[in-house]
Amino acid sequence: MRVTVARLRRGMVILACLVLMVLAAFVVYARYRLHRFAKDLPAKLGMNIQQTANGFSYSQSSKGHTYFTIHASKLIQYKAGGHATLHDVHITLYGPEGSSRADKIYGSDFDYDQQSGIATAKGEVEIDLAGLGSLPAAGTHSAEPTESQPNAVHVKTSGLTFNSKTGDAVTAEHTEFETPRASGSSSGASYNSKTGLLVLDSRVHITTVSNGNQVVVDAVHAELLRDMRQATLLHPRFDYQAEKSSADQAIIYFRKDGSAERVNGRGNIRVVSENGATAASSTAEVLLDARSQPLQAQMGGGINFVSSDETHSMHGSAIEGTVDFGPRSTLTHAQLRDSVSFVDQLLKLPNDPSGTASREMQASKVDIDFAPGSDPKKSVVQKALATGNARVHLHTVPTREPQTQTTITGDQLLGTFANGKTLTQLDGSGNTNIVNLAADGSLSSSKGDRLLITFAPQLSHKPAGKSSEQRQSQTIAVEAAIQDGNVVMTQTPAKKPGATADAAPVTAWAKHSEYHALTQVLRLTGDPRLNDGQSLQLAAASLDYHRDSGDAQADGAVKATYTQQKNGKNIGPVTSPGSTLGGSGPVHITADRAQLHHAPNTSFFYGSLANPARIWQGENSVLAPVLELTRNPQTLKAYGEQTGSAPVVNANFAAAMRPTHQSSLARVHSESLVYSDQEHRGDFRGSVTAANADGTIQADEAQFYLTPDRKAPAGAAPQLSTGSQLDRIVAMGRVVMTQPGRKGTGAKLVYTADDGKYVLTGGPGQLPRIIDQAKGTTTGSTLIFNSQDDSVVVSGGQSSAVTDTRAPR
Repeated sequence: MRVTVARLRRGMVILACLVLMVLAAFVVYARYRLHRFAKDLPAKLGMNIQQTANGFSYSQSSKGHTYFTIHASKLIQYKAGGHATLHDVHITLYGPEGSSRADKIYGSDFDYDQQSGIATAKGEVEIDLAGLGSLPAAGTHSAEPTESQPNAVHVKTSGLTFNSKTGDAVTAEHTEFETPRASGSSSGASYNSKTGLLVLDSRVHITTVSNGNQVVVDAVHAELLRDMRQATLLHPRFDYQAEKSSADQAIIYFRKDGSAERVNGRGNIRVVSENGATAASSTAEVLLDARSQPLQAQMGGGINFVSSDETHSMHGSAIEGTVDFGPRSTLTHAQLRDSVSFVDQLLKLPNDPSGTASREMQASKVDIDFAPGSDPKKSVVQKALATGNARVHLHTVPTREPQTQTTITGDQLLGTFANGKTLTQLDGSGNTNIVNLAADGSLSSSKGDRLLITFAPQLSHKPAGKSSEQRQSQTIAVEAAIQDGNVVMTQTPAKKPGATADAAPVTAWAKHSEYHALTQVLRLTGDPRLNDGQSLQLAAASLDYHRDSGDAQADGAVKATYTQQKNGKNIGPVTSPGSTLGGSGPVHITADRAQLHHAPNTSFFYGSLANPARIWQGENSVLAPVLELTRNPQTLKAYGEQTGSAPVVNANFAAAMRPTHQSSLARVHSESLVYSDQEHRGDFRGSVTAANADGTIQADEAQFYLTPDRKAPAGAAPQLSTGSQLDRIVAMGRVVMTQPGRKGTGAKLVYTADDGKYVLTGGPGQLPRIIDQAKGTTTGSTLIFNSQDDSVVVSGGQSSAVTDTRAPR
């Protein structure tokens, strides 16, 4: 076959086409093989990558509300198991619809399981939780980064697992967190984006600052529920300014701005101060201000307080209480309620290291006011008001001396303190009562409507090396006591050795009383009255009673009544009657003022010339500027305050001088009188004048003898007893007897009530005489005046004649 140029050209074109077809087939096959190689290479290398992508983002929403969004700079999707690896992850968690809360979790690498919706962090993770006070308006999301928002919580941890289905972020690793106000750590933590619950699993440690001082909080477990704005701590322990506190549980409630509003404590609440003082209660609620500083604390379920050191031991208790705080968290007021009790015991007395003293207070309610102390950061007690059966008990037990006790009660008692420790004043109102056991064993009490007591501090033992502010202790003793309104006071002397019966108490009544420990004087005013429990009743405008000596003074309109005791013993603390004027009935005394001395058993009653003191018993009485009564021996003295010759003593004695023996009175005037109850004899001295219905006797001195108490006639009522009567008179020295129509003079006159005769005798070289208006002058050795028939018998003389004369009728 002939080859032409045209046929050759056609053949070359066909060949070129075949070559192109072969090349195309090789290219297609090569690309196919390359694709299979790329696809099979990861499997051959142990990997199962499905796809890779840059700028990965995933969100989960429902009904227009986004729950969370996951952003990553790079995603590596694995075929097996649906796992993926996320790099540079940012997870934004949104709270429930309407909460406007947005929190962020970010870390370098996360493993994400699409089927379970769980993202597990590889390495460290940081979390920014929006603070309680940093939420944007409802329906919007804040454009401000969470970490820069106020009160944001920044968390740093590792090993975090986030469950997109439940919204839980959980880690078991060490977790650190920080806020603008605090920082801390825990072992393990979890957070639920749906409920806003942040849980710190264990070993929680928080550090914050209050008033420039560090506060350390440790807890076994903690939970923060942000939607409810509350945090719960289990077994928290707080350490602040050397003060430690703890509880079984504490719940903190927050305001919308993130500041703490109140704290509720439950179970075994305990606060230990710097000096070791411990306060405990079952419950506590603390209200806080906008700066989270305490405003008020409510305690309940039983409150107990204990404090002790080398010199003091204190303890107290109540059912519930309230404490108010001021600036810098200083105490301003405290109120304790229901069965309040407080005991302060001093373990060493001044100059008596082995002695003890205690102060005890009990009441239904106690209000305590505090004031700034020498350290402005600390408060001291200023006043304490106890109400509802208030009781204060002071007890001192020296080593070598008898113990003393003072108990003060009232409807309310208000105590005022100096330096927060020393009780300086106690005001009481409503049914106040003071009961005191003195060192001598005497027991006294004082009741009234109102009470004011001031105390005198006494410095106690101060251990060497201790500052005076820390260790200087004081005992207190009553300095003065004032009571007003229906005051009733009693004092019972100590029982004497060998005595079979207790001593009779002294009782006093008044509207006002004042006691001063320095002078040991108790003054009663406002219609005061005193009863010594045995024989004496005393009333005056004012009464002063000396508790140390048992003496008493009365001023103004003094009235006293003595009642004779059957046994005649004096065991009262004031005095028993010195004289009974021969009778057995009561003895009455009136005077301007009086002094009653217990030890010598002597009483003085003072009057004046114009208004003399007066004592009487039955029909017998004595009046003088001064009346002095002595118990042993039982005597009565009457005289003037100033020496002189004027007769200032006036006495009246019942006498049977008439022929019918009808009672009459004998009136006696003299400068002085000494009456002995044992002898029933009264010695009148100085210008003595005695007068009765028969006549008048004048002498330099006279002795009046009284009979014992004469009983009333048979069948008469007992109260008709007329008391003792005049039995005999012995007048001596310039005796002058004057009767109607006659006058007798002599050296001595003896009158006998039994026969009604007056026997007048003379002295050496001087005979008695009688001058009769009808008979003239008659003398003899003895002149006998007979009051029964008005006759005069003259006996003796030089002729020893006896002459019977009769006065004209």
